[in-house]
Amino acid sequence: MSSDDHYQQQAIAHIRHLSVEIGGRGSCTAAERQAAEYVAEQMHLLGVQDVRLEPYLGAPSTYRPYVLAFIAALLGTIGVWLVDTRWMMALAAALSALGAWGMLAETDFATNWMRWLLPKGRSHNVVGVLPPSGSVRHRVVLCAHLDTHRTPIFYSSKAWHTLFGLLVAAAFVSMGIGAVGYGLGAILGWGWVRWLGVPTAAMELFALVMCLHADRTPFSPGANDNASGVGVTLGLVERLRHEPLTHTEVCLAFTGCEEAAAYGMVSFLNRHAAELGQEAVYLILDQVGLGQVMVLTADGLILKRKTHPRALELARRAAAALPGRTIGEHVGIAYTDAAVATKRGLIALSIDALPPPGASEAMHWHQMSDTMDHIDPQSLADAHAFAWQILQEIDRS
Repeated sequence: MSSDDHYQQQAIAHIRHLSVEIGGRGSCTAAERQAAEYVAEQMHLLGVQDVRLEPYLGAPSTYRPYVLAFIAALLGTIGVWLVDTRWMMALAAALSALGAWGMLAETDFATNWMRWLLPKGRSHNVVGVLPPSGSVRHRVVLCAHLDTHRTPIFYSSKAWHTLFGLLVAAAFVSMGIGAVGYGLGAILGWGWVRWLGVPTAAMELFALVMCLHADRTPFSPGANDNASGVGVTLGLVERLRHEPLTHTEVCLAFTGCEEAAAYGMVSFLNRHAAELGQEAVYLILDQVGLGQVMVLTADGLILKRKTHPRALELARRAAAALPGRTIGEHVGIAYTDAAVATKRGLIALSIDALPPPGASEAMHWHQMSDTMDHIDPQSLADAHAFAWQILQEIDRS
């Protein structure tokens, strides 16, 4: 067996353990903790230095904050229909603005009023260090998230994916319209503005129902999202033990709570970003088990932040050095851990894989069908080769 085949088989073994033996790994759950302990054990076996679990308070649900935002906006609309006064119109404007601000802040990983009201849960990052063979001139953070998402209906097909994207935008815009419309109504005495609340309330009510539904669905087994990223990263760790980089220290961050507003990456950066420095490169592997390997050129749910130019330069140089493999580029559908680092001005790159346009293969994104049956060994091999080449580019720079 060649070394490449060995790393591929090891990645598949890790994916099987995480997605089959452990299964759905919801944020802040016992299963997520199991996954963290398994990864820490594997890191110890591979000789990683300073392996530890770093606890922090995360979010058990990605949907509960949005439930509060939509309820706030809906209460304002109900109020203006029950009490026909300017002060009620002003209150409705404030409640819609509160919902819009909360939604925007939550999608951008920022502190907001909804987080102050909701309970937290305990989660963990697994971290460690692989030193280079020589002096340290560069630093890289290899990152993959451990947790899995719930399986709501709006992830069940391409049509629902499209509708979901429209739903996120429309729900946010509806609250913005409510804030402006009710505000003008309060100032100018426009009682007719209450009719503006009918379509916006309908949109917010639909979004609220979708969030309540989502939070009652089971957690995906997450073979591709993101046991594949964890498996490939552990394969890279094993290879680095046999072929250490010359001048690049590799830090490892297996994060929890990525699916719930990336609390794990926020915690990691709060603890370590200053010591790692502004020139450190964050390499995130997320969903690399199915389709063509790609890099994200922009990341985020509502605010799409452009990937750091240095990160894209590294990716394109690495892709050019692998003429036998096709590496694509695309704008992110939602967000990855890289978005948190990019927001802080850090050099972060997300590697994922997507079925090519027109392919019959589904993504199985946030679905119960995200199982071992749909993992493509070639995608794992391509992701490993691409990430390895990026590490070589950094080490030689």
